[in-house]
Amino acid sequence: MDSENLVRTESLADVISEQAAVLLSMLSRPVVVRQIIIAIIIVLFAWLFSRQTQQWRARRQSSDVVEPANPPLLMRLYRESLREIVTPLLALVLLNIAIWVFEQLSYPKGLLEDLTTWIIIWLVYRIIVTLLRVRFDSEARPFRNRIVTPIFLFLLFIQFLAIWPGTVALAQFSITIGTLAFPFVNLVLSLIVLYVFIITAWLIEQLMELTLPQRLNIESGLVESVATLTRYSILAIGIIVSLSLLGLNFTSLAIVAGGLSVGIGIGLQDIVANFVSGIVLLFEQSLRPGDVIELDGRISQVERISLRATVVRTRTNEEVIIPNAAFTTQQIKNLTKSERLVQVIVPVSVSYHSNPEIVRKLTVETSLNHPLILHTPEPQLVFKGYGESSLDFNLLVSIDQPELSVKIKSDLYYMLWQTFAENDITIPFPQRDLNLGDGWDNLVAGMQGSQ
Repeated sequence: MDSENLVRTESLADVISEQAAVLLSMLSRPVVVRQIIIAIIIVLFAWLFSRQTQQWRARRQSSDVVEPANPPLLMRLYRESLREIVTPLLALVLLNIAIWVFEQLSYPKGLLEDLTTWIIIWLVYRIIVTLLRVRFDSEARPFRNRIVTPIFLFLLFIQFLAIWPGTVALAQFSITIGTLAFPFVNLVLSLIVLYVFIITAWLIEQLMELTLPQRLNIESGLVESVATLTRYSILAIGIIVSLSLLGLNFTSLAIVAGGLSVGIGIGLQDIVANFVSGIVLLFEQSLRPGDVIELDGRISQVERISLRATVVRTRTNEEVIIPNAAFTTQQIKNLTKSERLVQVIVPVSVSYHSNPEIVRKLTVETSLNHPLILHTPEPQLVFKGYGESSLDFNLLVSIDQPELSVKIKSDLYYMLWQTFAENDITIPFPQRDLNLGDGWDNLVAGMQGSQ
C-alpha cells in the first residue's frame, strides 16, 4: 500500500495521533530534553527579571517623583518598553549565549536555534504592540486584536509546522464531509483567505467612516450606511472565494439553496424583515446614531444601527437591543431628527382662591431660573380649564437637551412647590359635596331621638 492510499483511508485523528507519537518520541531524546530545559530556564529567568524591574520602577516612582497625568511620549515609550520588551529581548540574548556554549561543548543545538526564531517573532510583536499603544493608546486595541495578534500567531504556527516532522503527511491528507472531499491544505488556505477578507472589510469600513464625512461633506449616518453595506458585500465575496478554494460546486449549491429558500423564508421571516428594515433605516436616515427617541414612553439615545437590530441606551445607562422591524412598523418619536429644540409640558393645578395672573407670573419667572430652560421661545402658562377642585394650567418650556426632559420636569416641580409655598398659593386636593336630600332631616331627627 502506497502513501497516497494510506492517507486516503486513514482519518484525520489517526494521522494526527501518529505524528504526535513521532513528535513525543523526538522530544523524549536526551539531547532534546537538555535544550528544552535550558529554554524553559531562560524564559523563566527573563520573565522574573522583567517583573522585578517593573516593581523596582514602581517603588522608585512612589518614593521619588510622581509621574504626571499625561507623560511625554518618550516617558511613555520607556515605561511600556520595560513592561513589554524586556522579557523577549533578554530571552533572545540569553538564548544566543546558550547556543554559543553548546557550540563550544559540541552539543546539538538545533532546537535552540529554532526557538530563537520564535523569540524574534515574539520580540517584534511586542515592539509593534508597544508602539501602537504609545501612539494611539486605547484606540489601538482593535487593530492589535484583529490584525497584529492573529498575524503573529499565524507566523508562530508556520514556524511550528516547519519543525514538526509530520507536516508533509498532514498536508497531503484529504478531509471528507459527505460527498465532498478537499485537501487539508485547501482548508487552511480558505480560512486564511476568509480572514483576509474579514480584515479588509473592517479596515475599509473604518476608513470610510473616518474620511468620507469630511471629504464629501455628507452626514455621518449615510456614510455609516454605505460603509456597513460595503463591509457585508466584501464579506460575501470572501465567503464565495473561500468556498471556491475548497472545490465546491456552486451550481449544485444554488439548486440546494433554491430548494431551501421556501423553508428559510417561512422560518426566518422575522430575520428577513429585520434585515430589510435595517437597510431602509440606513438609507432613509429616519433614525441615526445619536438621535434621542421616545419608544413605548421611554426616552433613549440611539447608539448603533446594524442590519438586524438597533442598539439604544436608556437614561438608566442600559443598552437595549431592538429589532429593526419595530422602527418601521411602530410610531416612534424622534426628538432630534431635524433639531434638538423640544417643548416640555408641566401640568400645574392651583386652588380657586388663587389669582391666575399671579400664578402665571410666578410660574414663568420660576421656570426661567432653571439653567437648562431656554429664554427664547419664552415659557408660557396656558390656562387649561376649570377643574372640579382646581384651576388647571399647562406650563410650556423649551429645552435643547431632550434626553434630560424627565429631570428638568422634576426640577420644575420642586421649584414651583417652593415658589407657591412662599406666595401662599395652595395646590388643592379633590373635594366632593355630599347631598342627602330628604335623608338629612331624617338623620338629624334620628340623632335627636337617640339622645
